[in-house]
Amino acid sequence: MRIYELCLIFHNDTTDEQQDEMFQSIADIIAQHSGSVLKTEKWGKKSFKFVIKKQSKGHYCFLVFEAAVTALKEIERHIMYNESILRYNFVRLEKFVAPPAEPVSTETKAEIKVETKVEAEVETKVEAEVETKVEAEVEKKVEAEAKVETEAENGTKTESVDVEQAPATQE
Repeated sequence: MRIYELCLIFHNDTTDEQQDEMFQSIADIIAQHSGSVLKTEKWGKKSFKFVIKKQSKGHYCFLVFEAAVTALKEIERHIMYNESILRYNFVRLEKFVAPPAEPVSTETKAEIKVETKVEAEVETKVEAEVETKVEAEVEKKVEAEAKVETEAENGTKTESVDVEQAPATQE
């Protein structure tokens, strides 16, 4: 027996109960052919890149199972005549990798997004503070250089003024 993945795109108006019923009927067909369902996934409602049977959205569902080739033909016949399924696709897998023991929950994903957002805000604030400090240091250096230049100019003028104002010595 081989391992297959079945991708189903259900009509936008299909309920979870109807999807579960379809999964159960497919699982029954697989069991009749001495196969087993390894994993089911529901990705939820997604938008299409193009319109399929006058629909722009649909529910994506995946089913990974192990079965004989004869089961595929019967599953396909069962799916073809169901109007709630817009598209389907079978993919033969070389090997099946089991999902991790504890999948990441939506709450954990939200926490990760919040932490990432907070880290980005902190990083932006730190960058702004560093930039302000660097600008202040540059301004201090520029002021110090300007002060040195004006002192140098004043110092030379003062020396020339001092020489001119110095009383002449009489011999």
